[in-house]
This record gives sequence, structure tokens and C-alpha cells, in this order.
Amino acid sequence: MFERLKDNRRQIEKEEESMGVPQRRTQQQRREETRAKLIDAAFELIRDKGASSFTTAEVANVAGLTRGAIQYHYSDPYELLREVVLKVVRDMATQIDAPDLLQYERMIRLEKVVEIYWQGYRSDTYAVFMELAVHGRLNPNLSGAIKDALSILETERDEQWLILLADFEGTNAEKVSWRSSLLVILRGMALKQMFADTERDVERIFKVVKDNYIRSVCIEAGLITVNDVLN
Repeated sequence: MFERLKDNRRQIEKEEESMGVPQRRTQQQRREETRAKLIDAAFELIRDKGASSFTTAEVANVAGLTRGAIQYHYSDPYELLREVVLKVVRDMATQIDAPDLLQYERMIRLEKVVEIYWQGYRSDTYAVFMELAVHGRLNPNLSGAIKDALSILETERDEQWLILLADFEGTNAEKVSWRSSLLVILRGMALKQMFADTERDVERIFKVVKDNYIRSVCIEAGLITVNDVLN
């Protein structure tokens, strides 16, 4: 009888498929969709209220699910938070599309890369990352995941950077150091943004910082000389 029921189910699915009826989701698909909902809800909660406000009850409420759903899919709240860390890192890693940027002349390309990095530091993704980093700094359940994810991100970002600057003069070590300098500058700008009176103030400062940074890199890469800047 059980086999006959399975045969009937398969026949119904074939008929529905032939009529264009969407197929029923598998258990694995439903599981992945529920986990994605929970991860997105946790991200939104941390973005809007901060990591200190994170509770499974709040996440379930934002996701429109029960706390039982969280307990079924995650062994503890920190497992869910580690998934959020991975989401944040993946989002940050995909901000730069190297093949698209390679079409530009070198100085224009560098300017676009700096601007893309800056948009990343101004994004909700970076804000959530900072919340998680501060929240997890002294928490062994989270700090290890953050460090590991950051290590992967930095490796990927260095590789992207070297591809984008492959036709600049200089060693790989020098080029990576240019990126490190940029990160220090943009982190400072991100903090400045938090206390700036207006958006215009931030943009004005960023333009000056960006122009100075690009001139510095272009001088080191031999694209321009100090005299070009002074004249």
C-alpha cells in the first residue's frame, strides 16, 4: 500500500510539472529557507537595535516564526550568530567585482575601488559587523568565528586587490600595504561619520582624503610625479 501511495504521489508531481504547477519544496529546501529567514531576521535585529538586544525571542518575532524553530535549527543562540557573521563576511567579500573594474584606466580604476570600499564602510553590513565584533570581542563562543571569518575575508580581499592593481608598478607586498593604509583611513572616516553634523561634512572630508590617498599611491606606482602634484 505504501509503495502504491508513493507511485500516486510521483504521478501527481509529474502531472503538476507538465501543467506548470510549482513543485512542492523538499524538506531540505524548507530547512534552508527557514534558516535563511532566521539569519536575515538576526541581521535586521542587530542592525536596528544592536547586538546587545539580540535574543532568540526577538529574532523569532522578526522572522515571523516560533522560538521552537530556532531551537530546532540551531543548537544555541551563538550558532545563529556565527551564521550571521558568515553572512556579513560573504556580503563584504562580494562588494567588488574585479572583472568589471578592470576595463577602466588605472587612476580611474583606483578611484572607483576607493569609492566602493567607502560605500562598504558606510553600509548596514559594516555596521552589523562592528556590532558583532564589539559584542563578541570577549566572548569565546563568538570571537573565534569572527577571527576566522576575518582571516578568510582579508585573504580574499588581498587577492582581489592584487588583481585590480596588477598593472601598477610595485611588489605585491607594496600593493597590499596600500590597501592596509586605505583600510585605516576608511575606518577612521567611518568613526567620523558617526559624529559628523551633516552628510555634506562627511562627503567633503572623504573627497579630500580620497584625493590625497590616490595621489600618494599613484606617486609610489610611478603614474605621476611629485612635480605633477605641485604644478
